[in-house]
Amino acid sequence: MKRTFSLVTTLSVTGLLLLGGISTAEAGSPTVQGAGSTWSQIAVDQWRADVKSKLGLKVNYTGSGSSAGRSLYIAGKVDFAVTEIPFSKEGDAGVVSGQAEVTALEAQKKTYQYFPIVAGGTAMMYNLLDATGKRITNLQLSPETIAQIFTGKIKNWSDPKITAENGGRAFPAKAITPVVRSDGSGTSAQFTAFLAKQQSSYWSSFANSNGIPSSVGTSNFPVVSGFIGQTGSDGVANYVANRSTGVGAIGYVETGYALQRGFPVAAVKNKAGKFVLPTPENVSVALQAARLNPDNTQILSGVYNNPNSAAYPISSYSYMVTNKGTGLSADRGAVLSSFVRYFACEGQQKASVLGYAPLPPVLVQVVFDAIQNIPGHIKIPAKPTATNCDNPTFTGKIGENSGSAGNSGTGGTGADNSGGTGADNSGGTGADNSGGTGTTGGTGTGNTGGTGTTGGTGTGNTGGTGTTGGTGTTGVDGGTGVVSNESAVQPVVITVQPQGSRAVWPAAIVLLVIIGPALLVTAYRKIFPLISKSTSD
Repeated sequence: MKRTFSLVTTLSVTGLLLLGGISTAEAGSPTVQGAGSTWSQIAVDQWRADVKSKLGLKVNYTGSGSSAGRSLYIAGKVDFAVTEIPFSKEGDAGVVSGQAEVTALEAQKKTYQYFPIVAGGTAMMYNLLDATGKRITNLQLSPETIAQIFTGKIKNWSDPKITAENGGRAFPAKAITPVVRSDGSGTSAQFTAFLAKQQSSYWSSFANSNGIPSSVGTSNFPVVSGFIGQTGSDGVANYVANRSTGVGAIGYVETGYALQRGFPVAAVKNKAGKFVLPTPENVSVALQAARLNPDNTQILSGVYNNPNSAAYPISSYSYMVTNKGTGLSADRGAVLSSFVRYFACEGQQKASVLGYAPLPPVLVQVVFDAIQNIPGHIKIPAKPTATNCDNPTFTGKIGENSGSAGNSGTGGTGADNSGGTGADNSGGTGADNSGGTGTTGGTGTGNTGGTGTTGGTGTGNTGGTGTTGGTGTTGVDGGTGVVSNESAVQPVVITVQPQGSRAVWPAAIVLLVIIGPALLVTAYRKIFPLISKSTSD
C-alpha cells in the first residue's frame, strides 16, 4: 500500500504541474497598495491590469490626487505613491500636521526615492460650438492667452486675442468657464509651475491676490468667481465633456482624459512660434530638454523654452515614490519591483495609445537604478537595452499606433470622422462612431469602437476602454469597466510577453485535453497491478 500511495502522490503532483503554472506570485504574494496622481492614473490602471493578467501580481491604486498620495505614503498607508511634485520642504506651501512633508518623513525615519513613471502633456481640453452648433476642433492658444483665461483676464471666446491666434476666425460670444482642480493636485502644480515661470506677469498678480505662492506652482488652484472646481482629472474632464453645461468650458488635464471622451485639446504655441498638439512625439521632443536634480526630480525650464518647432511646451513626467533600502518587506518589494520593471519596459508600449509619451532610455536607466534600492527587489540587468527592455523608445517607435492626439485636419481629436488616432490616420478620435485607435479601428464615444464613457479601444471598429465599458472586441458589450479597485482597466492585447512567471491555466487545460487520456491509461497500467498485488497479499 505504501508503494500505491507513493505513485498516486506522484501522479497528483504531475497533474498539478501540468495544470500549473500556479506561480509563486499567484500562490502567495501580497497585494501592493498605491495612491496619488490622477494625471498618471490612466496608465497606472492599465499597467496593473496587465501585471495581474500576465504575471499574476496584484497592485491596487487609488487616484486620490498627488497631495493625498504623498500624505498616505508618509502615514504608511500605501507601499508607493505617484506624484507630479516632490515632498515639500520647509518654506514650501505643502504641510502635513503642521510640518513640511520632508520633516514628517524624517521624524518617522521613513526612506523614500523618486523615479519617473510616465511622461505626458498637460492639455487644454475644451468644449466649444460654432454658430451652427457644430463642435470646434482646431483651437489654437498661446501661453499668454492661456494664462489670461486661467487668471480671469479673458472671459469670453470672442475676445480679439483668441480671434487673432486663430487666423482671424471669430468664435461665438460665449462666456469662458475655466474648470480647475478643487483638490490637492499634481496636475495643478505642473500647470501653475508653467504659468509661474512663463507668464509671471499674469500669474503673480493672481496668485498674490489669492494667497498662494507666486513664483512656484501650487497644488491648490484657487476656485474664484466664474471658475468651476472639480475633484480629480476625471471630474474636470467630465465637466468639460458635458454636452449641456460644459459648453464654453476649458480645463487642464493629461491628454489621455480628453482622448477617452473623444474631445479636442488646444494646440499650444511653443518657443519656435508654432502651435503644436500634445502628441507622444511632440512631448518626447520637448522632454529632451529636461534636466534632473540629484534626487531625480525634474527641472523643466528647458522644456518650457525648447526651441524645437515640434516641442509641446507643457510637457512633464510623473514620479513614483517608494522605500529606499529599508521599510518594505521582501515579498512586497518583489511584487512592487516586478510592477516597476514592467511599466518601464513593456508597459511603455501602451503609453502613446493611452495619451502619454513613453519614457526615453535615459529615464528608463533611472528606473532600473531605483529598482535596485527597493527592498526584496527582483533581479534585473544593470543596463536596459532593446534586448532586455521592450520600451518602444529603444527602437525609435515612440508614437507607433497612436496617431494624433490633436483635433484638426486628418489627424485630429474632434466630433466628426476626420480625426485620426491610428497608424494610417483613417480613424478619428471623436464623438461619432467611426474614430480609430489602432491601424484602422475607431476611437469615439459612439456605439462602435472608441475610447469613451461606454466604448473602447479595440483592434478594429469594436471593443472598448471606458468608464463603464472595457477593453474587448465586441463593441459596447465587450470588456469590464471600472468595477473594482483591483482591476479597473482590462488589459489590451499586445504581442510582447513579459518576462517572469505567468498564469498558464488556459494552456494547461488544452495540454491536459491532448495528453490526458494517455496519462490516464499509463496510470491505470501502473496502478492496477499494484492494487491486484495488494489485494492478493
